[in-house]
Amino acid sequence: MFISRMGWALAIAACAALAAGAADTPLVILDTDMRSDCDDAGALGMLHALADRGECEILGVMASTTGPHVVATIDAINTYYGRPDLPVGLVAGEHTRGGDDYAPVVGDPKRFPSTLTNETAEDSAALYRRLLHEAPDNSVKIVVIGGQPCLYQFLQTEADHEGDGVEKTGRELAEAKVQELVLMAANFENPDHAEWNVTLHVPGAQLVAEAWPGPIVYSGYEIGHVIQTGGALTDPETNPVAMSYKLYGGTEGGQGVIGNRSSWDQAAVYYTVRGLEHEGEPIWSLSEPVDVRFDDDGRTLYEENPDADRRYKIQEMPIEDTAALIEELMTQPPRASVEIAAPAPGATVAPGAELTLSLEAATRGGDTASAVFLVDGEPVAPAARPRFQERRPDYDLARVSLGLAWTPEAEGSHYLQARIETSNGGVFYTPPRPVSVVEGMEPTGDNAPDPALNLALTPDANLSGSIEGDQRGHPLEILYNPQEAAYHIGGDWNEYGAPFEADLGLVSEDDPFYWRVEWDQPKNINYLTFGGTYSNQPQPFTMWKVEYRHEGEWRAIREGQGGWINTGTFVWGQAGGPAIVADALRVAAYSDGEHPLWSIHLRGRGGLSAGIDDSETEPKASLILYKD
Repeated sequence: MFISRMGWALAIAACAALAAGAADTPLVILDTDMRSDCDDAGALGMLHALADRGECEILGVMASTTGPHVVATIDAINTYYGRPDLPVGLVAGEHTRGGDDYAPVVGDPKRFPSTLTNETAEDSAALYRRLLHEAPDNSVKIVVIGGQPCLYQFLQTEADHEGDGVEKTGRELAEAKVQELVLMAANFENPDHAEWNVTLHVPGAQLVAEAWPGPIVYSGYEIGHVIQTGGALTDPETNPVAMSYKLYGGTEGGQGVIGNRSSWDQAAVYYTVRGLEHEGEPIWSLSEPVDVRFDDDGRTLYEENPDADRRYKIQEMPIEDTAALIEELMTQPPRASVEIAAPAPGATVAPGAELTLSLEAATRGGDTASAVFLVDGEPVAPAARPRFQERRPDYDLARVSLGLAWTPEAEGSHYLQARIETSNGGVFYTPPRPVSVVEGMEPTGDNAPDPALNLALTPDANLSGSIEGDQRGHPLEILYNPQEAAYHIGGDWNEYGAPFEADLGLVSEDDPFYWRVEWDQPKNINYLTFGGTYSNQPQPFTMWKVEYRHEGEWRAIREGQGGWINTGTFVWGQAGGPAIVADALRVAAYSDGEHPLWSIHLRGRGGLSAGIDDSETEPKASLILYKD
């Protein structure tokens, strides 16, 4: 009944071949309230999976919410699936109802590659007009999985809106171009329930129900509520959809655990592309034609009318089977993946020295047509066609690699990325990887190379921090001990910082939150790592510095905003790399001038704490070494 995970790429190729000449392959616009719930992320990922199979073409994505990371979150998911050029429209005005559990992390371009922001996104009404104008008549399906302010604004646009040259009103464009409108909205089982998406923008739901000039299918609250999916997602550090399910607090496992969640949005997207059946078996049926209205509180009002062109979905297939169909698409990997094989995270190199760059890519359903390395967003060499290492005909996998040498000219911190383009039209990026160019110091400290010695645990190490009294943990508790292959001191959480959810207010750079280690005698150091906050306590606005003191002067190793402290791990240096000589190290965090430090802490990794065994994680944190 279902396509196996190993065989899905062959199905993509077959579907793509069929779809190439099919006139009814839908062109889809997704309209989402991304950030308020994780099923929006799941639905967007599922839509990409369907497009990868050749079952639809995605024209663009509209954002009906306006939290600070919304557009970047959508763009990050699009980029993960190899479509970084998909346009994203943002609704005008403020529409920020709902939580913001995962968008600060998924929308952080240092964690998940993206280039669009709320500031650079197109206006949603203008983008609707452009995409529909350029599409063939009666070819587009719109699926709305959030509130309807984008449609509300689009429907009211006049001809030549803001000089766009399109001589049709919004309603005329909808009538000419849109084949079907699918709305995750309303509740037809319990009409007195003021359904979330309707209450997000009641005027929009009312206007669309009464004035949309074409057929509407409602995928009601009662449909998606009972379909539980998402628990099978994996690899949240690389998969932004999985990270969304990990960070959203409403999944069955709670925040910090990937778990199932109701599939309101996925049920709407699935119907939009595949319709009512799977292999001849009905998943849903449609009601008799009805008139639909919404009162001012968002309650659903409907009655049968044989002349109406509004219907709603009715569940037919067993819920477990429906969930399996949806989750298979949600867990389908992208058409390609690329990762940096070298240098290692946090690598250092001296000015004028060569640093070897290499990547590995795996593609499914297409060859890797070109690959390029980027430093700070700019190519360091012309794009090259990688060589094939391995082909696996069972699911059309081709592994490729590419290597070159990069010679930096001056000191500084840089970010390295790799990008591949595939023959089937995909563009895939790695997350940015920090690289430090450091003029190495002549070793003068009192320590010899020793990979088994965390320098923060030497007899002359003095640890301190800015949080005293009411604090969470102790500066010593975040340290990993290589000799013990575990935390040096096991605690409840192995954190150091402010108490859980404590608000430190606006913290200045001159008086920051800090963790510090000082030595009686200077130390040679060529590797260090620190853990940032936990995933359920992100710090996207927090400014930070990792600094060392040499001959009485504090010097920054690296600094930034969000980044590693926003649930990641800081890594600098490598065995045998350029060393610094320091008599103190400090991690400092402070405000961006607008947002307070909230629940700020550093964390360890590498043992058993609070019932969580992360002893196998790499890299460890927190650790300061001098090693060959």
